[in-house]
Amino acid sequence: MWTILYILGVALGLWCVYDLFKNKTIDVVLKIIIAIILLSCSWVGVLVYYFLVRNRLK
Repeated sequence: MWTILYILGVALGLWCVYDLFKNKTIDVVLKIIIAIILLSCSWVGVLVYYFLVRNRLK
């Protein structure tokens, strides 16, 4: 059960990083910093990105 949640968290984190790098208006350095935070925080990073950061970047 925990393995499935871990794999799902990693997959969602990678999806968020992909979505982040599709955005052309953000500086590359800021993208890398946000991507590191996303991947290191797993579920918390995904939730913060999806609900707070994603709408402000567009």
